[in-house]
Amino acid sequence: MRLYDATRTIAVVAGLLGAVMFYQPWVSGTVPGVGVVSLSGYDLAQGRAQTIADEASAPPPRTSGGSASGAAPAPAGGLAMPTRVPTFAPGSQGAGSLSAPAAPPASGGAGGLTLPTRVPTFAPGSQAPGSLSAPGAPTTVATPAPPAPAAASGGLALPTRVPTFAPGSQAPGSLSAPAAPTVAATTAAGTTAPGVVATPLPIIERIEPAQLPKLTLYAVPLAGGGITIFTGVFGILRDPRDRRFARIWTILLGLLGIWTSTSVIWTIADATSPNNLLAPGEATAPLWAAWTCLVAFIAGTVSLALAWTAREPSRA
Repeated sequence: MRLYDATRTIAVVAGLLGAVMFYQPWVSGTVPGVGVVSLSGYDLAQGRAQTIADEASAPPPRTSGGSASGAAPAPAGGLAMPTRVPTFAPGSQGAGSLSAPAAPPASGGAGGLTLPTRVPTFAPGSQAPGSLSAPGAPTTVATPAPPAPAAASGGLALPTRVPTFAPGSQAPGSLSAPAAPTVAATTAAGTTAPGVVATPLPIIERIEPAQLPKLTLYAVPLAGGGITIFTGVFGILRDPRDRRFARIWTILLGLLGIWTSTSVIWTIADATSPNNLLAPGEATAPLWAAWTCLVAFIAGTVSLALAWTAREPSRA
């Protein structure tokens, strides 16, 4: 077998192997609430770690004791007990309850006086009807006391209402918050220059934590399938322009597969522990499928470079 045919065969096998390894375990990690998991390249692209964490944190479904609605079973006799005590308006009669008989009116007391059903209230100093008053008690009229003079401070009478003030003004006698201190700058003569306010500290920009690539991982099966298809049909191409573009596309797809698989391996190797590369979850190590995919794309790209630079056999 000539070098041209051998290198093309290696490129086809390498592209097919890289596409298949995308669905094998790529990364080993730990997901909160689940533990140690192994995720393939397809799982990483789909964000499977977030789905696993959500399923683990979801509460278990509530089961009812023999009925779908969760209601208590009816006791023997066919009468269902209510689930709560009903409330009624004050003075109303509850349905199904026994009411006390109405109290008979009070009979006349001694002297023909009817006893009241409640204790009446009277104004202070007034005489209740039907009561016995002490004879000869003189009635005195209370004289209202003169109003007390308004307190004065230094000969000034205080106002009888609370004065109002304009917004931002200070009410007399109220406690005000101390003013914010200003930083004084020292001059060359040794005196201080008041009114110099300190410059605020600059805002520190928030750095987002590193995460493994997701959607860009779909370039792995695309690159593997593209190498296999373009290299396999290269022999039936007759137009020189099509053959030239087929060579360029196979080399670019091989480089794309190398870059994508290397990004996953390098990100895990460069991350510190603990990390949140799986979002959520910690990625601990790349697995055999990621290394196999990287080696396959490297071998396929080198084989394509040798095939396109080797002397093509002449057609009969």
